[in-house]
Amino acid sequence: MPISRLFRLLYILLERERVPAPELAQTLEVSVRTIYRDVQTLGEAGIPVYAERGRDGGVAILPTFRLNKSMVSAAEKQDMLAALQALASTGASDRETLGKLSAFFGDRQTDWVRIDFADWSGARDGLIPALKAAILNRQRLTFDYYNSSGVCAPREVCPIRLWFKSSAWYLLAYCMQKRALRTFKLTRIKRLRAIPGEFPDEALACAQIEPTDIQPDTPPVRFTLRIDASMAFRVYDDFEEEQLTRTESGDFLVQAAFMPGEWLISFILSYGAHAKVVEPKALADAVRRELEKISALYKT
Repeated sequence: MPISRLFRLLYILLERERVPAPELAQTLEVSVRTIYRDVQTLGEAGIPVYAERGRDGGVAILPTFRLNKSMVSAAEKQDMLAALQALASTGASDRETLGKLSAFFGDRQTDWVRIDFADWSGARDGLIPALKAAILNRQRLTFDYYNSSGVCAPREVCPIRLWFKSSAWYLLAYCMQKRALRTFKLTRIKRLRAIPGEFPDEALACAQIEPTDIQPDTPPVRFTLRIDASMAFRVYDDFEEEQLTRTESGDFLVQAAFMPGEWLISFILSYGAHAKVVEPKALADAVRRELEKISALYKT
């Protein structure tokens, strides 16, 4: 849940003390159920916020409560402002909240980071905001998805979170067709739209799973490459130091493990004549067959 929304809710209650839940939901652009979840979160954090039902009810805060800026240390203030500044940079928070909190703490926050989810072409600018809204509001999504074999099929998912891994963005979501947690590469998602429907219990349970706990459907391929010393500028971009051994000639012996598929062969071929698969033989044969196909294209 966005930290900025909790602060906005708290500011509203500090100013008015009691506000109907539907009015809060409309102001913060979330559901009434989300408001009640936020109230529970604030209560668990020690802030005396509570909900009253009935005609004169609403969400209220004890009138004796005051937000004391001495409750947090200077380091904690800096961490909070830095986190909000990063969220504002991504669009997941608004700068008004950041400004209010900066003024409350009496600090000027350094503009320390810029995060831009859009690609250079601008063609996919609307994808990240749509995914963000669906994740925060627990909204089902449907889209067409191209798998690694190039087959396009419709998917219906319950989005859990965005995940950046190995230079690519993924959507971590509960797939209604597979009835399991799946990852979807954002560049392969087409014709995204929101649809009505609640998240099933198993999807809500998946929201508690960390991406590091997810095991791939297929194990990675362990391989050894010999890469020419002239490619040092790229080798250190693609691999970690502990994966590298230098030979007497200065060449690199790379021992790594990547996920299998056409992309792995393309990755190796992107080094051109500067890289050779030492092992396993099956991977070397796959690269050779791909080279033969490429060579055949230029013989005709």
